[in-house]
Amino acid sequence: MGDPFVAFVGAFLILNGLMLYLMRNVMARSGVNGWAWLPEGNQFKTYKHQLVWSKVAAAIPAFAGLVFLGIFLWSR
Repeated sequence: MGDPFVAFVGAFLILNGLMLYLMRNVMARSGVNGWAWLPEGNQFKTYKHQLVWSKVAAAIPAFAGLVFLGIFLWSR
């Protein structure tokens, strides 16, 4: 299972998680409101909640990438 393809997939997922976080962070800071369809007063419309959930959304592929890199390195 020490295939370099597994390491490539892991690195790709880590980069995707990082870019997802940076993109959402920039959007939240610049005031881009992609959540206009939510009712007024919803907590997710606040910058604080958007930033927290952007971290959660970015962590999912990043941790999956770490698992793939771990598989690659462990099987060597």
